[in-house]
Amino acid sequence: MLTPTLEDYLEAIVILEKEKGKARIKDIGNYLKVKNPTVVSAVNSLVENGYVRHKRYSYVELTKKGRDIAEAVHKKHTTITKFLKDLLKVDDITAKEDACKIEHIISQKTYKKIASAVEKPL
Repeated sequence: MLTPTLEDYLEAIVILEKEKGKARIKDIGNYLKVKNPTVVSAVNSLVENGYVRHKRYSYVELTKKGRDIAEAVHKKHTTITKFLKDLLKVDDITAKEDACKIEHIISQKTYKKIASAVEKPL
């Protein structure tokens, strides 16, 4: 089972791939504001569970299984952020921070309602 922290790593990897084309240990650490040994430990756990591929001193690559989860988490994060900013008028920084927390605990039923509200034109 993926922990919220490991979901954050998957999301960081998919974001870095979109921004830079590749995700390196150093980039993941910078993105998540953690030290490289912490990233290596998390990546090793993701490798063991089939979510990523990684060889020492190489890029971290999402597997199909990892990519599906990473993209779902990222979509949930962006949707909740948009909901908080656009509908509730929460400031940008707070919205992003809160979305990161909410994305891991929200029920699918509630998330679908939020996604529906965000998709409706104002």
